[in-house]
Amino acid sequence: MAEEKGRVRTALNNLTDRFRRRRTPEPQMPLWTTGIQEPVIAQGITIPALYSVASENVILRTVITTLQQEIFRRGYYWEKAYHMKCDVCDKEHQHDVEECVDCAGTELSKPDPNNLVYPKWLIDQRNSMEQRFMDVLREIEYDLNIVDDAFLVMIKEYYVDPETNEVEFYRIKELLRGDPIFMRIVADKRGVRGGRYKVCPLHRDQVRGFSESDKNCETCGHELEDVHHVNTAGAGKTQYYLEGEILHVSKYQPSKLYGRSPVATLWRQAMTLTAMDNYMYTAYSKRRVPRGLISIVTDNVESMKSFWKGVDEKLERDPHYIPKIAVESQGGRGGVSWVKFMDTLEEMQYISVRDEMRTRLAAFYGVSNVFMMDTGKSGGLNNEGLQVLVTNRAVEFGHKVYTENLFPRLMEEMDVQDWKLTLYPNEEEDEVTRLRRDEMEVNIAQRMAQLGYQAELIEEGGRDLRFIYKKQEMPPGQPGQPGMPGMPPGGGGMGMGQPGGLPGRNIPPQLAGALAGQANAGVAAMNPGGQGAGLRNRGPASPQNYQTMGSGSPIGSVQQRGQPASPLQQARDSTGGF
Repeated sequence: MAEEKGRVRTALNNLTDRFRRRRTPEPQMPLWTTGIQEPVIAQGITIPALYSVASENVILRTVITTLQQEIFRRGYYWEKAYHMKCDVCDKEHQHDVEECVDCAGTELSKPDPNNLVYPKWLIDQRNSMEQRFMDVLREIEYDLNIVDDAFLVMIKEYYVDPETNEVEFYRIKELLRGDPIFMRIVADKRGVRGGRYKVCPLHRDQVRGFSESDKNCETCGHELEDVHHVNTAGAGKTQYYLEGEILHVSKYQPSKLYGRSPVATLWRQAMTLTAMDNYMYTAYSKRRVPRGLISIVTDNVESMKSFWKGVDEKLERDPHYIPKIAVESQGGRGGVSWVKFMDTLEEMQYISVRDEMRTRLAAFYGVSNVFMMDTGKSGGLNNEGLQVLVTNRAVEFGHKVYTENLFPRLMEEMDVQDWKLTLYPNEEEDEVTRLRRDEMEVNIAQRMAQLGYQAELIEEGGRDLRFIYKKQEMPPGQPGQPGMPGMPPGGGGMGMGQPGGLPGRNIPPQLAGALAGQANAGVAAMNPGGQGAGLRNRGPASPQNYQTMGSGSPIGSVQQRGQPASPLQQARDSTGGF
């Protein structure tokens, strides 16, 4: 990717060198000032208060913990960034090829296993806090769900040439979580990182303003470098971090600088739930406020006291005793009434209000009720299958923060180009579903063979069966079968040629028997537990790449106008799609 960007930059420079250049003015952000930037949160709410509410509120913590568990439940794995790479033009191919499809070069290479030795060692090690890599990731996910900002600190060890006093290289020694309460971004008023301080990478106490003339360290003479992040909790002394030492990510509302806290948005709902929990705690534990009192109107208070004293004594001896009291109705000389101090929980609609608040909190994060052990309602939108699907989508969204943002940047800092770090999907796909998808691929290969295409099995590291298709050249004087353009000679139909109607020269020999058996016997003939019929031994299910089109896609749908469907899409449609 870096080489490709370099080629594009060189081409653009060669094209535009002779022209004068003018740029669109960059928008100014008057709310920001150059230097240490502060996150924007609601008035009166502090970041420690957000963490306090998230930890004390049982509903909010349940939702956040559920997301943590589901996102990292199955762990991570390493996969190849490509299968073959052209050494001439750096074109990456996702399947095995004999020559480059761009430059036709034959100098191809596969991912280097040695490129994976150091990153695997680093990821498997515990940091100075005795945390594994997965523990650090869970902390980062916790920060994202509370303040929408997370900081991964890469502790780098710099190696200096003693003769030149220059940094020759570095290695990442450990990975730590930076506390969003104290971590801050240094940027100018446009939101561009840096531009305020410079510091020596070897002597972090040598700090200079960006405008100062002294650009070298007084201790070692090394050139000062731009500061991108600071830690304001450095035991009374600010810590300065260079570009590439801190990885900052946001999840829900990324911006030039900080994200926007979900808990700040849900502050009132969370505080309402906390107040309701406090009410219940006080009612059942301390009972400081009586439910009410009995008011008796009488002209003889001493007689009333004597009567109730006797009632209390009888109730102590017999809990089932029912006291009787007579009230004169004439003259309005007496009466008994109940004065209520507090409404009951039913009168206050406690349960319904609490459910409403809980639903609002969970809906923001995409966590369904079934994951909070609420299965009391069923049917319609409360169907458990639909609830699991909704939560799975929230988990998939959370995966992208790591697989598409954090992990690629981490690999870039480690100079890992041949491999990718990926999270397993939270739901393991069952074997039957995978076999059915393999069956669909085999059926498509059959159809494509009938259309005159040669199917080749591609290797994808233990994933589902996948084929690539190449157009077969028709021999002179041998047209295809009427009604089936491109039909190879001898391919009379599904009952001609090899078993299953598959001409042997269009299908690789190692797959001919598998395809014939698939066509005749179905998925049961493919030996789900072994390697027969092109299936690989599988351990835990690996992530699946779904490349199917939606029902509204212009291509592959007869209801839509546009370009006609390709032969591959016609084959997919004929088998029902997947």
